[in-house]
Amino acid sequence: MQHKTAFWAPAAFALAFAGASGAQGFEIETGLDVLQSPNTLIEGLHRLYIGRRISPTFSVGQSIYSGALGDAGGAFFWGFEGVATLPVSQRLSLSMSGFVGGGGGAAQVIGDGLMLRAGVALDYQLSPSWDVQAHAAWLSIDGAPIDGPTFGLGLRYRVGAGGMGFSTGGVPEFDAISVFATQTTSPSGTRTRPGPQQPDISMVGARFHVDTGPNTQLWFGGAGAARGAQGYMQIMGGARYIRPVGGLSFFAEGSAGFAGGGLVDTGAGLLLGAALGASMPITRTLDVELSVGATVAPDGDFSAATLTLGLMRHFNRDGMGGGAQRWAYTGGVQAQSAETGFFITPRPGTDYVLMQHSAFDYFLTDRVYATGSAMTALQGGVAGYALGMVGLGYEMPLSARWSVSVEGLLGAAGGGGVNTAGGIVAGLQADIDYRVGESWRISAGIGQLASLESGGMQPVTLSLGVKIPFTTHR
Repeated sequence: MQHKTAFWAPAAFALAFAGASGAQGFEIETGLDVLQSPNTLIEGLHRLYIGRRISPTFSVGQSIYSGALGDAGGAFFWGFEGVATLPVSQRLSLSMSGFVGGGGGAAQVIGDGLMLRAGVALDYQLSPSWDVQAHAAWLSIDGAPIDGPTFGLGLRYRVGAGGMGFSTGGVPEFDAISVFATQTTSPSGTRTRPGPQQPDISMVGARFHVDTGPNTQLWFGGAGAARGAQGYMQIMGGARYIRPVGGLSFFAEGSAGFAGGGLVDTGAGLLLGAALGASMPITRTLDVELSVGATVAPDGDFSAATLTLGLMRHFNRDGMGGGAQRWAYTGGVQAQSAETGFFITPRPGTDYVLMQHSAFDYFLTDRVYATGSAMTALQGGVAGYALGMVGLGYEMPLSARWSVSVEGLLGAAGGGGVNTAGGIVAGLQADIDYRVGESWRISAGIGQLASLESGGMQPVTLSLGVKIPFTTHR
């Protein structure tokens, strides 16, 4: 029964999301779930929820849960969630939530990694934009002895109620997106969880940026290891101060988030960072960036110097003017064939694994788009297996309702005993879309992934989901 829930829930949430013609904007929730009488090294999870309100009292979206207490940095769970809010008084309300997703990590979840959570919270309104929450939930993770209550505190922010650099229309208006590669080097005394010296890590990732003032910016992003720590990933947010000097812009930034996996000793998972860098425009909309910095896990042994090279695409730079930006969000599932070589240790009887799949496409022209996607395990005994990929695609309409697209992808993968041969993977995919309504399509795809290092996995992939086109900066 759980496997059926895992398959249909992403499509159900995406369909509800797509049908929100009367949407009231977006909301963001963050908080801490503290497990009662934990039987694993996972003692608490950080929750980040981003949802779209489809009525004044109900929102649907996606959440990521990451290890925050205990000694399980690297435990990540990603999936779909809905939140219903019932007013009790002028400032008090009661909210109920349901989550289904998957993941694992930190060697604490063995099996499918399917996670279910049902929660209830008492909300107190601090301002038109902000609520503080006291919440309780029942949490169940397939493959770990976690099936019981959690308690914690949280915050809710309503996008569009003012502040934070978002539009008053209720839509997150990102001012820039960037892709980057980071190389980390740890001091000689830094050790992995098993004890050997921590090797250098090569990471690839992406960020979303929001301007909060003429010289200040907030960003949120993620990255995964392509070399040096197969299965390592980090989810980070930060603030940046920018100082233009001639044709360059110098910046200083601080960041915080959660990280782990790949035997990297991040303790409970908290990661802090700081960096100094410079950016230089290479076209009217593109900047190249270079920065140096440092990261440290306060509760673990990991620390490192970082060197980051990035490419940033601006949407609304001064003097450029506005203009609508076309996007598409896809939520659904992907099956990957578990052929010979898919697992580090062969597992007879496992023919495929099922992944939760989420992707954003940004259109550079009418037909060419940049894409970024993330996947976590739902079924197949690969708890902790995750992928993050970026690439380019080309969409070609066939008729008023049908279109096809092809994508080339590159990214990082690891965890769950899957043989990614170091972590860096590439892929090709072809999708066919059928427009059902004005605001959503059914999307099906076939493709192949392959580790770039020899001897790694090469699964055929089948995808099914719901695609939701939208625009920003209209």
